Amino acid sequence: MISPFQKAGDHYIRRLVARVTSMGRVARLKRQFGEIEQRSLELPRAYRDQLAELIGRECDNVAAAPDPSLYGAQTENGVTTNGLDVGFERARSDNVQVRMRGIALWIALVYRETRDATAPEFQELHRGILRVMRELKVFSSRVEGGNQA
Repeated sequence: MISPFQKAGDHYIRRLVARVTSMGRVARLKRQFGEIEQRSLELPRAYRDQLAELIGRECDNVAAAPDPSLYGAQTENGVTTNGLDVGFERARSDNVQVRMRGIALWIALVYRETRDATAPEFQELHRGILRVMRELKVFSSRVEGGNQA
């Protein structure tokens, strides 16, 4: 027999675990965002324009994906890596084209994940993503045009 107090305690523990998990996720994304932002804004102007186009295309692709949370995931040797990790790893590449594709993938996925966020930490991260997109001028044709990625 389960008492009402145990049910309330179970609910509290579930909420606590969810909150701690969420805090860990946002901390990781913020740390990665710092590096993504630096790598994107240090690109020469010609590459930044190309990066803006790539981000716009990735936003469109994520929006059109049947399951956006699985977009960009790769399976290699039986191990599946999610799209955020793939994008972040590519963003660290020495090859400029690979780096830009990784940055675009990472930004598109985090934009999608944080756009309807209610937690202040995720809203702050979303504002950071929007700022970088605005600096790269991604908004001109994609988001402001009514396409919600």
